[in-house]
This record gives sequence, structure tokens and C-alpha cells, in this order.
Amino acid sequence: MEWKIKKRHSLKKSEIKKLKEYIKENLGEDLVLDGEYEKCELSNRWKIVLVDKIPSFLVLEDMIIPSLKIVMERNIKDFKNYVVIDMGAVPYIANGADVMAPGIVEIGEFEKNKFVFVGDEKNGKILSIGISLSGSKEISEKKEGKVIKTIHYVGDKFWNFEV
Repeated sequence: MEWKIKKRHSLKKSEIKKLKEYIKENLGEDLVLDGEYEKCELSNRWKIVLVDKIPSFLVLEDMIIPSLKIVMERNIKDFKNYVVIDMGAVPYIANGADVMAPGIVEIGEFEKNKFVFVGDEKNGKILSIGISLSGSKEISEKKEGKVIKTIHYVGDKFWNFEV
């Protein structure tokens, strides 16, 4: 995937207000960051929101996804949209693998095609963020197959993105 900046501009006050309201409602008040907000439109379909020049949010269509850098100190259960994986799956997820149903030991609440935090069962640390291929109810009943498509993990292009 190509990560070249096509456009970069400061967000208007009204855009910042709308973004902060979305973040507060969907991610929690502590992820509402103060600072200078800019948007980078990339040569692919992604957009990145910078806060004080730090890549903080990834925007894909109608989803605003926080960077692991701003959520990784949180516990996975601080969010409702999560899955906890067994420790045997951790090395694979940490390298960007998609989440398979057998590796899930606990599941929060979410709908199909929404972003989901993926964490380990021992420490509750967030390892990656993915898009659900089914809703949480369906996933909890599955015994096999891919259930979450990984879109962000430590060391990926978003993690290493610099402006």
C-alpha cells in the first residue's frame, strides 16, 4: 500500500469540533487531544489526522480509527469493541496477521464492518486494530476462519508514518 501525501491542510475549527465530538462519543473523552489538527490525504484511500504533527487518527470512509500510539497504554476492556486473543496467537497478530476465530478467548460488542481493538489475554494490552468481518454475536459462535481483518499493528506503515 502506498503512503505518499497528496494533500495536507489544517482543519477548520468546525471540522475539529465535529471530529472531537465523534472521538468523545465513540472512543472516550481522554482520546480527545488538544493541539493543531491537520489532515493528510494519501495517494491511497486513507487519510491521516495529525495532532501537533503526530499521526493520531486514521480515517477510512466513515470510520475514525485511533493510532496504536495513543491507545496502547489503555487496557483492552476500556473499550466495548474488542476481542481478546490467547497468548499463542500474539506473535502472529503482532506481525500483522488477521484474527482467526479459534484464537479468540473473549469478545466485546460490535457490528460487522466496524473497527475492533485486539488485545492479549495475559496483559490486556492492545496489539492491533482491525475491521470485523462479522458482528460480535456471529464471531462468538464461529469455530474457524478469519473474523477480523488487521489494518493497524505496531511497526506497520501507519505506526512508522512521518511528515
